[in-house]
Amino acid sequence: MLLLQAFIAATLGGVLYTIIGIIPGTDETATMAPVTLILVLMGLPGEVLFAWFVGIIVAMQISHTIPTAMAALPGSTMAVPMVLNSSIAKRLGIPHVAMRKMAAGSLIGSITGLVVAIGFALLMAPLGNMVKPYIGLIFTIGAMVIGYMSKAKWGAVIALFPFAFLIQGFQRIAVEGVGKTLFISIFMGITIGPMIAEVFNIFIPSQRDKQRRNKPSTIWLAPDSSKKTGIFPNPFKIFTKKQNKTILLMSSIGACTFTFSPVGMTVMLGEIINGKCKELYERVTTTLGVQDSISNSTYLGEFIIPLIAFAGLPLSPMAAGPGAPLFNAPPRFTVEPLNNLAQLLSIPDYFIFGFIGIVGGALFAFPIAIKKARSWTELMFRAVSHEALIGAFIGLICMLAFYEAGILGIFVAVSIGIFGGLLHNLFGIHTGVQFMAYYASGYIVTQALALAKILI
Repeated sequence: MLLLQAFIAATLGGVLYTIIGIIPGTDETATMAPVTLILVLMGLPGEVLFAWFVGIIVAMQISHTIPTAMAALPGSTMAVPMVLNSSIAKRLGIPHVAMRKMAAGSLIGSITGLVVAIGFALLMAPLGNMVKPYIGLIFTIGAMVIGYMSKAKWGAVIALFPFAFLIQGFQRIAVEGVGKTLFISIFMGITIGPMIAEVFNIFIPSQRDKQRRNKPSTIWLAPDSSKKTGIFPNPFKIFTKKQNKTILLMSSIGACTFTFSPVGMTVMLGEIINGKCKELYERVTTTLGVQDSISNSTYLGEFIIPLIAFAGLPLSPMAAGPGAPLFNAPPRFTVEPLNNLAQLLSIPDYFIFGFIGIVGGALFAFPIAIKKARSWTELMFRAVSHEALIGAFIGLICMLAFYEAGILGIFVAVSIGIFGGLLHNLFGIHTGVQFMAYYASGYIVTQALALAKILI
């Protein structure tokens, strides 16, 4: 029965996030975390939650290839590194080829990432007890490293400190107001920050004028391919033997780099392959396949390794962001003391329910990417309003914040969202940096206060 529940959850999640992934510009954290949090608070079994989350990762990472390849518009944040080669593929007249390479690479990366991440996590597991006494310091160092890897560089590192004080200030207000510290409201505020900041811009005349458009945007879609393919073709047969070896190698490396930004690893490893291919067609198609495999394997690695190796400590940007409800979602899951998904799963569970998640997530997304890419992209452009999607998720965040702390929770979520969103949109201090800052904020403020006492 548990296997069936997991398969149903992964498949339903796969259908939902296939549709979301086709809509250009969607953010993984803003779309994955709120729904996952609701399922956690509903009390779904840990195995079902794991299969669900793997399924929605796989589905979204496959379906984001469709608008990226067909219109050179990133289907999600993780698709941004693939826009350049996708636009080249469009000019070459092979967007359908690029899209199939990306979708197949994503599926191969999912399988590779699951197996390699579990194996690597088991090797790392003996270090788990060694790092626990230094969690605050590790989060702070991790936040600094991820911040420096962002576009803002040292600006992101410096911004960690005022952001940490802001978060701890709201925690103090929450203790006074509702008698407890907050997680959902602050986490969801960071999650929805870029969207809230965009909405906030309309109240500022200069920003509103910049965003105003006199007519709808015009988007050109590439023609569909007349080539016949099976409904669910073997992803390994879409590549050459050399490309398959490259994808397996790079996705294996990506699955182990759990402390770094998934986008950063996709860019860095993709550039290595891009520089080694001389012929244009081979370079574009190989790089796109490799990049999409890395994006998926890195995501899975950053989700699985903290669960197994560090007993559920969210020591990765992905675990602190989209996957955070499975690590820390009071009252069900907590980080202090450690009581979360890691304590509910055994090693065989990761393999069994992980593969169920991959199958469920790909069951709908992969055939759509192979057979219906153009028609579904056109449908999403015509039928789904991006503004409506933003409004729906902002409403969902407000509901969750109210559930945690009433009106105060909404105030905190919106305030954090505006501040964090401006950091993201104006300065390139992305939400991954902010999530790490949230977990490091207690250590940062404590050390700052101790230093202040010494200097007085």
